[in-house]
Amino acid sequence: MPADLTDRVLNATGSATPAASAVWRLHVIASPDAKWRGAILQMTRDGPFADGTQIGRVPDAALSLRIDDSTLSRRHVTIARTSGELLRVTDLGSSNGTFVAGQRIQEALVGHGAVLRLGANVLVLERDAGLRPECGEPTVDLPGRSEPARLLRAALEDAAHDSFPVLLHGETGTGKEHAAHELHVRSGRKGKLVRVNATAIPESLFEAELFGHVAGAFTGALAARPGRVREAQHGTLVLDEIGELPLHLQAKLLRLLEERTVRAVGGAKDEAIDVRFCASTNADLAARVQDGRFRRDLLARFHTHAIALPPLRERRMDLFQFADALLPLRDNAGKLVGWPTVLHEETVEALLLYDWPDNLREFAAALVHLRRHFGAQPVPRSVLSPTILRQVVAKPEPESTARLGTAKQAQEHVEAPDPAALRLALQEEHGVLENVARRYGRHRKQVYRWLEQAGIDEAELKRYRDGG
Repeated sequence: MPADLTDRVLNATGSATPAASAVWRLHVIASPDAKWRGAILQMTRDGPFADGTQIGRVPDAALSLRIDDSTLSRRHVTIARTSGELLRVTDLGSSNGTFVAGQRIQEALVGHGAVLRLGANVLVLERDAGLRPECGEPTVDLPGRSEPARLLRAALEDAAHDSFPVLLHGETGTGKEHAAHELHVRSGRKGKLVRVNATAIPESLFEAELFGHVAGAFTGALAARPGRVREAQHGTLVLDEIGELPLHLQAKLLRLLEERTVRAVGGAKDEAIDVRFCASTNADLAARVQDGRFRRDLLARFHTHAIALPPLRERRMDLFQFADALLPLRDNAGKLVGWPTVLHEETVEALLLYDWPDNLREFAAALVHLRRHFGAQPVPRSVLSPTILRQVVAKPEPESTARLGTAKQAQEHVEAPDPAALRLALQEEHGVLENVARRYGRHRKQVYRWLEQAGIDEAELKRYRDGG
């Protein structure tokens, strides 16, 4: 894609558009058409998307987006708004089909994070609330242009302007170490970034490791050491896995945060420090407070800047920007190339559909594995690990997607209708249960059961009947 397109959000006709609140964005992850590869298409109610975005191959006044790709049909697919928070994807009789979550569809309701494949093009839909559109460009530590990526960069930017402690929390492998480095850089502190893994230090040596010691303070202390806190003077100290710290050591850490002084083990005086403290954990510290395993007053010290890092499954549209940051690829001339350009579109699709329970750690390992197969470009889906393939096959549709179609198709999904799709049907049928039942080819009694399962009570049903 031309360099000038990488820094813009585009509407469905390709013209530059400022970010707006509560819009749908279509991330073009892979495409044979270099013009659109990596682009973000912003779709607003008052643009061509209002009546449905048509995507196809050849110049046509009806098309909102023309992609120069022989695997697309002339008029391939329409993506249209519904009255709810879902989109309706309709295949227009294409030759190579429209796929949602790896399954060929004629028509489907899709939601945030849905993965679409149109010929050799792979796209991800994002419902963007536009909460923080102004927070700066992606970095190596914090790639991605999704709303979660912007919110994370904004939170770290806010924290960088003061000296309050920061807590980074999230699942394992979500990139907390990268976020800590980004915080250190944005803070502009002149000292070093120093890391301490709370689980790697024996309890008996914790104080000496953190605060330092004088020579002869204990057996084996042949020479004085400054300790990790003083090593981070005028810099940032990162305390990894703070949730695993024993209670009696939590008390010492609390004193350090409150008084901003350290006394070396065996020393006679306190020394003032200028250190930015950052802690990380994948534990639920609030639950540990309730269990008596974490101090409430220590957790309160991190309330000002408690920053959550989202898992990869909540930001699928950023996946390959992470890939390009984690393991950059270069061609024979040394020029950077994007990961989707060396993978088959079905491989790209499968990687986007997988949930990555171990997040970036697991993803980085998968990239290394894929790199071994570059001789067979584009790299086929079959080389992916059985773990990835099993989940992609066993879970053909994301939770946000509900299949539509004939009464026969509805009966095939009768046991577990998607609550969002059920609410949409109620909206479109103005709360008339007979019409909802007819739409799914079931008896009205079955619809009542679905209402109960989805938690839809009489008050909510009345709102649909009243047009709310």
